[in-house]
Amino acid sequence: MRGQAPLPQSADKALLFSRLGLTEHIHKLLLQQASAARDRLSWDPDNLTSQSRTEPGVTAPYRWDQLSETAKHREILSTVHKADDLTQPYYELGQYQTQVNQENWVARWYLWHSFRHRDNRNSRARQTATSGRPEHGGDSGRYYDPVYSEYR
Repeated sequence: MRGQAPLPQSADKALLFSRLGLTEHIHKLLLQQASAARDRLSWDPDNLTSQSRTEPGVTAPYRWDQLSETAKHREILSTVHKADDLTQPYYELGQYQTQVNQENWVARWYLWHSFRHRDNRNSRARQTATSGRPEHGGDSGRYYDPVYSEYR
């Protein structure tokens, strides 16, 4: 499987499963690792882009688009490095080299989807709150984490 072109982070789950030969169990483990990486990224202001640092409305947890590519790249490589014996083979399938950097499209896919799910859920919760209906979870400082099926 090495040498295949990386899947874009927007590729759907069925294509990812097909490309990697994933099971639901391994998928859940990869999601858990991505969720932990997302939390490390989204609560540390040092990970923000220079533009996001100057915007007064930017608060944690930070969104994907507010984070620097350097911070995302560092966290992706860290996730791959810390992977356990069950998930490491799947990350190995996602390794590739650009002219300047080692990359991993599998770790990027999971990290992006982790942010996308949380941020879309938070956006819907904020819209619900402004429409006068109760917000999901009831606590505006928290977000729903689908990996753990709870608000964090």
